[in-house]
Order: sequence, then C-alpha cells, then structure tokens
Amino acid sequence: MTPRHGAIAAALALAAALPYLQILPAWTTALATVTAFMALSLIGLNLIFGVGGMLALGQAAFVALPGYAAGLLIKFGVPTMLAIPAGVVAAIAIARLVAEIFVRLPGIYFAIGTLGFAFVVEGLARAFPAYTGGASGLVLDPPVSLGRDGWYALGVASLAAGILAFAFLVRGRFLRSLRLMRHDELAAQVLGIDVPRLKARVFTIGSAYSAVGGILLAYFVRVLAPESGGVNASLESLAMVIIGGSGSLFGPVLGAAGVQWLFAVSGGAAHYELLVYGLGFFLVVLFAPAGMAGAIRRAWSAATRSRPGEAAPAADSASQAAAGPGAELPARQRQGSGVCLEVERVAKHFGGLRAVDDVSFEVRFGQIVALIGPNGAGKSTLFNLVSGIEPLSGGRVRLAGRDIGDAPIHVRANDIGRSFQVPRLVGDMTTLDNVVLRFDHLSDRATEDEHRRRARAQLAAFGLAEFADRPVREIGIGYHKLIELARASAGDAPLLLLDEPAVGLTAEEVARLAAALQRLKSLGTAILVVEHNMDFVATIADEVVVMEGGRLIARGAPASVMADPGVQAAYFGALS
Repeated sequence: MTPRHGAIAAALALAAALPYLQILPAWTTALATVTAFMALSLIGLNLIFGVGGMLALGQAAFVALPGYAAGLLIKFGVPTMLAIPAGVVAAIAIARLVAEIFVRLPGIYFAIGTLGFAFVVEGLARAFPAYTGGASGLVLDPPVSLGRDGWYALGVASLAAGILAFAFLVRGRFLRSLRLMRHDELAAQVLGIDVPRLKARVFTIGSAYSAVGGILLAYFVRVLAPESGGVNASLESLAMVIIGGSGSLFGPVLGAAGVQWLFAVSGGAAHYELLVYGLGFFLVVLFAPAGMAGAIRRAWSAATRSRPGEAAPAADSASQAAAGPGAELPARQRQGSGVCLEVERVAKHFGGLRAVDDVSFEVRFGQIVALIGPNGAGKSTLFNLVSGIEPLSGGRVRLAGRDIGDAPIHVRANDIGRSFQVPRLVGDMTTLDNVVLRFDHLSDRATEDEHRRRARAQLAAFGLAEFADRPVREIGIGYHKLIELARASAGDAPLLLLDEPAVGLTAEEVARLAAALQRLKSLGTAILVVEHNMDFVATIADEVVVMEGGRLIARGAPASVMADPGVQAAYFGALS
C-alpha cells in the first residue's frame, strides 16, 4: 500500500467513526446517515455532470421517482419488499426513456429539458394527493425495523459500495471516452464513439445511483415530499457536487457532508439555506476552483512533492531520430494497389450555395493525393462529406468498393483516420492517452495493456516517445499536429484525411511530417491531404486535385497542375 492509499484508508476510517467520537459539533449518526444516502445519489450526478459534462438541471427527479413508484405499488397491494426494487427499476427505465429523448439535444437544451422534467415530477406529486400525499408528502414505512446504528451501517455500506463501483467503472477506456466527449463531441465521433449512445448510457447509470440513494433516504426519513424531486432540490444537488469537487471520486461525499454539516451548525436550512450555498460557492470559486477534493489533492501533492531539480531523464532523441518517424509502424498487407477512396459526382448544397458541386476523383492504396484550392473552395466541406460529418446532397463515396455514403461518423472511424486544421486533442490528458483513444474504439478486442503498448510504439515511431506521459497542454503547439497525426494513423486505418497538417510547423517538423507520410504511404495507406504549403505538397504528393468554387478544375501530377494557367489564375493569382 502506498502512503497515499494509507492516508485515504485512515481518513475513511476516521470519517466512519466520526459520529461516535463527538468531536465535530452536530455531527450525529442521523445526520451522517442522511449524508451517506445523499452522497450515494450525488455519485450519479457526479458521473453525468462532473465526468460526462452533461448539465442535468433536474436530476433530483430521479431521486424522488423510485419512492413515489414504490409507494404507488404498495397502495395497490404489492408487498413492500417487492415494491422497493420495482420502484428503482421503474425510475431507471424512465431515465433511459428520458435519455433517448434529450441526449441528442445540444448542451443548453439538454439542461432545459431535464429541468422541465423535474417540474413535471414535482407537479404530478402535488396534483394527485390521493396517491402521492400531495404537498404533505408520501409517508413510507420501512419493511424492516432498523435502529439508529443499523441505518448508519446501511448508509456507510451502501455509500462504500457506490464509491467502489464508481471507481471500477469510471476508468480506462470508459473514462477516456467520457473525457473526450466532454471536451469535443466531434472529435469523439471521428474516433469511433457513438456519442448519443454513450450519453444515454451515462445518464442511465447516473440515474440508477440517484434512484438507489433516493429511495434509501426516503425510507430513512419516512416521508417523501414533492419538493425533494423538484428544481430547487436539483440545483442544491448540483451545488453540492461542485462544492465537493465535480468529477472526483470523493467529491459527492465531501460536498454532501460539508453542506449538511453547515446546515446543522447554522441552525437549519429553513433560515440559512441561501447563506450556506452562497458562502460555499464563494469559497470554492475564490480558493478551490476544483472543489474541496481538488484542494485536498493539491495540498497532498504539495506535501509530498519531490525536491526541486529531480526531473525524470529525457528520452534519447538521437535514437528516436535514428529510428525515423514511422519506423515501428506495423506493415499492412494490401492486395495490389487498388482504389481505396472513390469520390463520384459528390455534391453538397447549403440552400442555394453549392459548397461542393459534382466532384469526382479517387485515391489509391499507397498514394498521397493533395487537395488544394483557395479559401472557400469547398475542401473542408469535401473532407466532412468523406468522413460523415456532413450528409451528401448527391453523389457517392466508396471506401475499398463499399458505399459509405449513409454510414454515420463513428462507423466510418474504423477505416478512416482524420486530423483537423486545429488539433482536437484533450489538453488535460497525457499524449499517450490521447493516442490510446484511437485504439479504444477499433474493432479489435485487444486489452488495455496491449492498447497502451501499441500507443507507445506509435508515439515512438513518430519521434514523440518523450512526450508520452506528459499532459498535452504542457507540450508546445508545434507538436500537436504530429500527435494528432500519430493518433489518426494508429490502428492501421486504410485511409487518412489530413487537414492542413503542415500549418504552424517548423522546417524540421515539416521534414519529420513528410518522412512519416512517406512511411505510411510505403505501407499501403491511402492519404488525402488538404494543404496550402505548396513546397510541402510538391514534396509529398503523387497527385494534386484542385478545387475552386466547389468544383474540381484540375487534376494531375504536382508539376503539371501547378503550371496550369487556370490553376495559377484561380489559386496563385492572389499571391502574384
């Protein structure tokens, strides 16, 4: 056990014993039990909002729903021991239905949709007092008689199980996918993530936490009021997650405990609720933007930080240079040099604007084709049509003879690697994890360790091994293009779409990029490049395709195309 793990274990043991030690004013077993069940429900919101980045403003609805469902079942004669799990299952089923409706909405509309759902739940609870108890609340009798210590033991055990389940679930591929989705949904889709499906899964799992914690809390306090599933309760839950530290393992526990204790010592929420939340937010924003958990983590890091000057040895750049970019990339077996990408009379219309109009060309395996043209020519739109970001208005796109025109983005990702004009990397993740993301969503069934080994080999092949364990935000922007290229080409995709890969690179970095592309070409990869650096294009391209005003105006070898008077007038005229 590491010192960090030992300290965490000791802190958890002390926290569990705290109600009996009587060293913290007002911290009784009853308050600790309420906090435990509340923290259990907040783990769900922490997953949805803190990790997944989905602003759910009505999550308290799923805290109240299982209690109301169980109460209704009991009124109709269902035994309590069956009604309780049935209520939880009903709440989870409703959450899945709500997810299917709302997760496809952009951020603010998802938030408003869940907020509206909380209004509906609270309104229904008040509108049918014969079944729900109305404003007075629904009285719930526990099926088993538990004393004060029994309830507290149940609270601690259920919270511990919830935290362990969260730690087991939110790691590896799942955690990386959530972080990428939160950072950039388009990049997530291009790497093979079915974003709506992932959001629905996260929302359902989070709501399951809310339902279990909510029904335990309802049966502990023995009454379920409509406002417990309403908007105010939802906003209070969000506040506790943020104060505790959104996205962190123990953030919900710290937030719930801190706020509930402040309520207790301040004399009750009825008089000081706004003061407590206002003070909590003020202190978090001012002193702990990452919440209480972030402040504790920062303090621990400061206490255990190694002495200045003790840096890890730098990677041997000389050996990397000797190996050369792409030297360790796995060879791909191709049958001859057939056509990989076929663009046949492709069109894209935005109203009356013909962004791409009747464009046809092909890219063969082991060939680099450069797509050039002035700004506004339709190059990026064509890239979006090939990768599935935009639907076709006409024409066909085939990959290795297979029509992919109707395939969604995440389905094409297994066969198409793509980079962007501005690299879409997750700055808070390491370079290695950004590349592992590509391997995570390929069709193979390799293990986590195998994916990480392959990602390290991929980075070494591009001369980036020394950056593997560093967060991307700490690495110079000039390297971001190379990192994204390493990620796009990971997994041996037959087609690479590179959007201005040489922009912003130094002469040395451009040379390294050119060598990497030539290596990929020698392995049989088909590469389509949008680029404005004509010297770079002349160096790497086997063929050049020129677009102007959405139409293809020239195609051929680089030298002949660049000497074409029409191309010079359309593309180079502005530079003369």
